[in-house]
Amino acid sequence: MKIMKNILNIRALLFLFVIGIAVVSSCTKMDDFKKYTEGGEIIYSGRVDSLKIRSGLNRVLIQGLFISDRKVTLCKIFWNSRQDSLIVPVVRKAAVDTLSKYVTNLVEGTYNFEIVTYDAIGHPSIPVVRSGVKVYGPNYGAFLINMPIADVSLDNTTANIVWGGLDKTSGAVYMDILYTNTSGTKVRAKKLVNSSTAQLLNYKYRSTFDYRTVYLPDTAAIDTFYTAYRTVSARTDVTASFIDNPGKMDPKSTTGTMFQPVSFSQGAVVAGNTATWRRLASWTSNAQANNWGTAFDTFGTYVERAAEGVNNFGTMSLEAGKNTTNTALNVVTNGKIYQTKLLPAGEYSLEARVGNVSANTPVYFVANAGNQLPDVAALTAKASKAVLAAANDASYTQITTVAQGYNITINFTIEQPTQVTFGFVGTLTGTATTNQFLKISGLRMKSLAF
Repeated sequence: MKIMKNILNIRALLFLFVIGIAVVSSCTKMDDFKKYTEGGEIIYSGRVDSLKIRSGLNRVLIQGLFISDRKVTLCKIFWNSRQDSLIVPVVRKAAVDTLSKYVTNLVEGTYNFEIVTYDAIGHPSIPVVRSGVKVYGPNYGAFLINMPIADVSLDNTTANIVWGGLDKTSGAVYMDILYTNTSGTKVRAKKLVNSSTAQLLNYKYRSTFDYRTVYLPDTAAIDTFYTAYRTVSARTDVTASFIDNPGKMDPKSTTGTMFQPVSFSQGAVVAGNTATWRRLASWTSNAQANNWGTAFDTFGTYVERAAEGVNNFGTMSLEAGKNTTNTALNVVTNGKIYQTKLLPAGEYSLEARVGNVSANTPVYFVANAGNQLPDVAALTAKASKAVLAAANDASYTQITTVAQGYNITINFTIEQPTQVTFGFVGTLTGTATTNQFLKISGLRMKSLAF
């Protein structure tokens, strides 16, 4: 019994010892806690109100309002899990004071920010947290694309720009354009991306303009981003002066005239093909190109067909095969369609709209110095030239894309008045069931004369 009493006494002493430690510990914590309390309640400083964090280039702008607590003397901005911070002294002068502070030298990425205010004694506010704040840098800028240009032409003293497509959701806002006016003064123009065209008034002939695309990552961003400048020349549309029967660069357009034949009363319907083929007005075509008709070298190079959703559209055509009447018509060897014009010295761009082309077809768009187009073998034996200085110098491109409604361009310069032959040459094969073909909707010529 005596042993039992001793055990109970020991347990009682241990219990009292544990209770004593707990009481002492509790008293210590309460003493620490009292420095933040008054009347038994925790004292918090007034927190920042209406907080906004605006993104920028390797920086952000912290904005907010000090409204509720005039005792606030300090504001701390934390990021990187509180490993980095910035102290902002606060001097209250009015009922509502503002917070406006840049956080700079940030690495590109996504951040979480905490904003805490303090009074003079050190009482903190409840943190105001903003998560997922983006900071932009070189990686963002590297993926920005300059607005592509589909066309530039000069009409008297007005440069007309047709913009290409650009994803508007990428943050592109406007194009910053620098050009020279007719007085020789540099002029800056701002053209919004929501327009497909732009005009530069009083544009100086034979000058170039520089443009870049300006981006704003989001509507609240503090910094804009710029692509590199691109230099462009505005060329005068000289199609009416140097191309006869040029066709229509866009079948769906309400302006312009599609290709015309010599006569609508003449023509031939090829066996197995319901379309009527005719001679193409104002264009020269050789016997190989004129392979559709009741006899070889009778009709060809013009046909009405559906093009880009337009029915009975007149197109320029090279086509082989599908003629069961005369098997000689199933192969077009060096078929040519062309015009020859005396062009003044200058820089030229010659464009054509491809209505359609078959796959793997050796057909070429050519501008050749002289009064004829070379055969395919002679053409491809030499490189395309930018300057047509000697006889049979040629600028050319092969037509390869199998699609409807795209433009191709060849550029060339002549340093003195020169006879230039331009058009199409190709060797096409076909059978009664499969064949190679080329359909052209229209041509256009632009010039920057010397």
